[in-house]
Amino acid sequence: MRVLLLDAAPGKLVDRELECLLGHGLTITLNLRRVADAASALAAWTGRVDFADFDAVEESALLAEIIRAGIGYHAVKSRAGVPCRAAFLAAATHPALTNQLRVIGRAGAGTDHVDLAAARHGVTVTHTPGSNATAVAEFALAQLLALTRNLSKHNEAARHGSWSGPAAPAVELSELTLGVR
Repeated sequence: MRVLLLDAAPGKLVDRELECLLGHGLTITLNLRRVADAASALAAWTGRVDFADFDAVEESALLAEIIRAGIGYHAVKSRAGVPCRAAFLAAATHPALTNQLRVIGRAGAGTDHVDLAAARHGVTVTHTPGSNATAVAEFALAQLLALTRNLSKHNEAARHGSWSGPAAPAVELSELTLGVR
């Protein structure tokens, strides 16, 4: 079974994801476009997975990959909810392809990125609601903690019509050390 990973797991999680999928005997094509360290991925996985490099959100690029060499994919997996519109579904399920699309999976909540009416003829659409609930809760809590640390400064700035977001990206709580006094 051929699987196209449109946007793999971030950081070192991509290695765990690929090991898991390969362990199930799947043939994997990893889209390098959103892999943070593409050189390391190439070095670690060449010979075990195939690679592509395209902007999956751009429909023409996605279509080109799906029909490349007439091979196709049985499954497409996305984390960010790459749009899968009617034209994509028609191309991905075309009888001329060696492997026609059967499954669209999203690692996350929601299927609104898929044209479900076009998919209903032979393509199963799945998602994993709640799978990222801990990360979302941690992010919200970290943002709240960062905000309350400087609440008086932010309050004064807001009263003067100035509001800005955090200067640095938030880290997950699992990456922090908490000291309680």
